[in-house]
Amino acid sequence: MPTRQLTRSKTNRVLGGVAGGIAAFTGIDSGIVRLVTALVVILTGVGPILYILAWIILPEEGSSTSGLDSIIAAFKSHSGNSNPNPGDLR
Repeated sequence: MPTRQLTRSKTNRVLGGVAGGIAAFTGIDSGIVRLVTALVVILTGVGPILYILAWIILPEEGSSTSGLDSIIAAFKSHSGNSNPNPGDLR
């Protein structure tokens, strides 16, 4: 029996695919997941923080890389070192 993994949805998404991924994983309609998320935001205020954490931690559907991996890769590619030999101070 193959193991299921909680991932962010590529197709059923409004923002980052977190609610769509949770819906696919649990078998619950994505509208209900989004409604519960909205209620958590209204009642507790921690919804956006939890959503961002889930986006960072969960890999995208069909991928093994998470949002955090994408952020790190983008940061590394844009923070090129202009001095290829940092020990050389000339």
